[in-house]
Amino acid sequence: MGVVEQEFIRRQNPRLGTFKAPPFLPRAKTKGLGLERLEGERYLSAEFMQLEWQHIWTKTWQLAARLDDFAEAGSFVVYELGKESFIFVRGEDGRIRGFYNVCQHRGNRLCQAPEGILDSFTCPFHGWQWHNDGSLKQVAAPEFFRQFNGGVPADELALPPVKVDAWGGWLWFNMDLNACPLHEYLGRIGTHLETYEFEEWHLVDWQTFEWAGNWKHAVDAFNESYHFAALHPDMIEFGEGHDIPIELWGIHSRMLNFNRTVSEVIDDRETMTPLRAHMMGGRQRQQSGEVTGSAKDVHLQEIQRRRSIENETYLPFKHMNDEQLVHQYHYTFFPNTTFTQTPEGGAVFRYRPHATDPGRCYYDFFIVSRPPPGAARAERPPHRVHSHEQQVDYAEAFKGTFDPVLANVLAQDGSNMTTMQQGVASDSFRGMILSDQEARLRHFHKTIDDFIAGRVDTHNLLPWDHYLEKPEQT
Repeated sequence: MGVVEQEFIRRQNPRLGTFKAPPFLPRAKTKGLGLERLEGERYLSAEFMQLEWQHIWTKTWQLAARLDDFAEAGSFVVYELGKESFIFVRGEDGRIRGFYNVCQHRGNRLCQAPEGILDSFTCPFHGWQWHNDGSLKQVAAPEFFRQFNGGVPADELALPPVKVDAWGGWLWFNMDLNACPLHEYLGRIGTHLETYEFEEWHLVDWQTFEWAGNWKHAVDAFNESYHFAALHPDMIEFGEGHDIPIELWGIHSRMLNFNRTVSEVIDDRETMTPLRAHMMGGRQRQQSGEVTGSAKDVHLQEIQRRRSIENETYLPFKHMNDEQLVHQYHYTFFPNTTFTQTPEGGAVFRYRPHATDPGRCYYDFFIVSRPPPGAARAERPPHRVHSHEQQVDYAEAFKGTFDPVLANVLAQDGSNMTTMQQGVASDSFRGMILSDQEARLRHFHKTIDDFIAGRVDTHNLLPWDHYLEKPEQT
């Protein structure tokens, strides 16, 4: 019985429980994808940008909003992607639907507020109205339209829908109404993350950053850890990014970033410095005797401690492999969503293209956490779009919700977007040379090319193994 068939049976029988994510260690060897350079033109070309829109953005499942945002009838969220705007709304019947945010009279943006609660949507231009299930409510002064002498064609004037589904506590959507189901699209790799029980998590904060670089530069930056030693000298003091396990799963991929350790490129891996103690939670446990020995081995002691309390905690330790107990499981779902987390919290990254400019993109950073049962939910800070022209202080943007050390890491990543875009445009640039530690980049760009060339059937991704780089144990 194949994995997809097992998943279908499990979903019909919840008592069967979730699959545990297969560990990264021992490492699995994936098939090579070539050694060719990656040309810079794909980051610059308006023509390539249009091909991506036509073959990728309009055909794939993408994350839209947290399900918590639709707590009551009429709750809506507006989401912008490229040239399109969408309304996602819970109807009076309790069902969440998605529609293009376009008035069917003159093409005005129908809903011009980012979120709220409405039982109907009224175009501010001429007053046409739609119910929150997308059906037409009212045409202003229909007697002025000779087209409607035989009656207003309500079905023809309903808001055009998009396909929606839920997974992991998030609402997802697809512009292709004939696309395969979301759970089939996420495939086996989607089941790996269900042990985290994301439905129980809270959205703590989310901010958007406009970067002066192509959206693929942003995906590339967060899909490898080869850059940690040069760009993030703090991170390798409390984690390993030098030689991390990478796996390619169909059109998606994953990697493991080791937490609560010290990179092997650091000379002193023993001392519990103030930075390491702060980021590993080691100072208090050192004083109590729970943490002994070298800083590089804190993760081993923490795995042992968490395993010992797996039946006493609200966190789903008993459903996880040892790696998941402390390390950062980093998964990217094609084309533009990354989940990176530990059992108690993490982040979701979403990458969006600009509507017209291949040299701009939007990076959405969501902070999520798993609070104890019954914990009061803190008020979420207001969402802002931080433009490229601003001098963004990332620590200030996430003040009170994100550790300043990690906010500085995010600032370091953002600092490369403009210079990467400028560099690949140079006549002297011969194309990117990608290492084995950048295998996810090569895989990501190969998948883009496969979509554009029509080699991926998004209506039927079965069998999933057709796209799986099958691991060979070494």
